[in-house]
Amino acid sequence: MGDLLLPLVSHNPHEHPSVNEAEKAMLPPPESAIASHGPIPWRRFLRSKTVWLLWGQYMCLSYGWYFYITWLPTYLQEARGATLEKGALLAGIPLFFGGLGSIFCGYLSTYLERRTGAVKAVRRGLAGIGFFGASLCLALSVHIADPVWAMVAMGFASFASDLAMPPSWGACMDVGGKYVGTLSGSMNMMGNLAGGMGPLAVGYILDATNQNWAITFYVSAAVYFLGIFCWIFLDPVTPLDEEQTMFPTGGM
Repeated sequence: MGDLLLPLVSHNPHEHPSVNEAEKAMLPPPESAIASHGPIPWRRFLRSKTVWLLWGQYMCLSYGWYFYITWLPTYLQEARGATLEKGALLAGIPLFFGGLGSIFCGYLSTYLERRTGAVKAVRRGLAGIGFFGASLCLALSVHIADPVWAMVAMGFASFASDLAMPPSWGACMDVGGKYVGTLSGSMNMMGNLAGGMGPLAVGYILDATNQNWAITFYVSAAVYFLGIFCWIFLDPVTPLDEEQTMFPTGGM
């Protein structure tokens, strides 16, 4: 079994047993592929308005989402009176709807971009609609008495927020160029940073407001709403090398 797996773990096509000599002659030397990336242009990243906006909108996207995988079961039991079994079922609704939203937006954005050719407008529009819908549905869920329908509303908030997911990663690919991995990773890191702060913030808010869960949702809705403004000013298609930076070249 180990011998069969050995050819699969090699990342060098020159060493793959299925590559013949004629194909090897067409491949660039391994050394040139390794050296072509070069150092990461962190200063260019930090001077870029697009990079900061990508980071910011992903932080807005992640802050509210982490509630679903941390505090939501506690909320359902303490604020909605759900049993442990019912709470487990209801807590899955936002996660399920979120997955559907990401898939739906992936297909829709591809269709609209091919149909219109307006990649920038499609990405901005879908992400903006997603953040607005997430903010609205999350705020409305607080005012729905029935816990099932409240979770359905929260599910639509999760569905809407994930409409911003494909535009975010598509923007990383177009903007990042050969540094797409670094840009994508840094955006995801900033999202996880905000996501990690979210559960802490909920705890402090509950402690400061005598367990007022509604305020935690209003804060998350406000954070979602801020994501709209990130996308208004975000250019999701212009490569980093062609962008006008925020600061003069001599800065930083």
